[in-house]
Amino acid sequence: MSLTKTFLKEIENELNGKHFLSDDFNIKTESYTNYIKLIIRYSYLPQYMFEGFIYTNEEKFDARFNPGTVAIVVKKDNLLRQEFLIAIREWLNNTYSEMTNSPLERKVKEHDEILKSWQEKIHSMGEEGEHFFTKEEGEELRNKLNELEELLENGIIQKDENIQQDLDKLHSEVNTLREHLQVLTKKNWLLSFSVRLYTWIKRNPDMTRRVAGFSRELLPENVKDIVSQEALDQLLPASNLEIASDTENE
Repeated sequence: MSLTKTFLKEIENELNGKHFLSDDFNIKTESYTNYIKLIIRYSYLPQYMFEGFIYTNEEKFDARFNPGTVAIVVKKDNLLRQEFLIAIREWLNNTYSEMTNSPLERKVKEHDEILKSWQEKIHSMGEEGEHFFTKEEGEELRNKLNELEELLENGIIQKDENIQQDLDKLHSEVNTLREHLQVLTKKNWLLSFSVRLYTWIKRNPDMTRRVAGFSRELLPENVKDIVSQEALDQLLPASNLEIASDTENE
């Protein structure tokens, strides 16, 4: 048993879409007693695969493909002919989306490693890290937090998106840092601060670029070498231009 040239042409037309050419794929068929299995693999990332099961006597189709829209693997059964072709289209869209997001995912993993490195260094502060902030140190940090909060607040207002929600979240996070000054050791406060700084950077990358240097000024002098400006620059998310460049190089 084999598929008709007409049906294979319909599949080829689906593959020759907006982002791909049919030559980007390896296509083969396998014949069984009651059905023909169609296997389509994206040649450059073969984990992205579409499997079709075409039942010769019932004119029905099943599909299995990776990636899905939500789950990695999707199963669709009892499809009509047109629904089967639509499933191929869905798979192609998902494949393109996964490829587009891969550079950004790598950036996130890189940032996670940098944050982990920061925290390992903070853990190695030694005896000084086990001390609490003095009254003077706490007051100085509280004043700097007030300034940082104002800078971040102005950045949120300029964004003009979800203003109240973002402002409430910001005020809550900075208030937590203020309260932590009284109850956490220097080491643990710095760990708490590093997590919130990382969250601000991920949530509002463009705004955080403008205040990242000031954020480092919150740190005690003997800790600034731990969170160097170079390390801070590495943690800042890539600009849209950098991400686009990475995508083109994939």
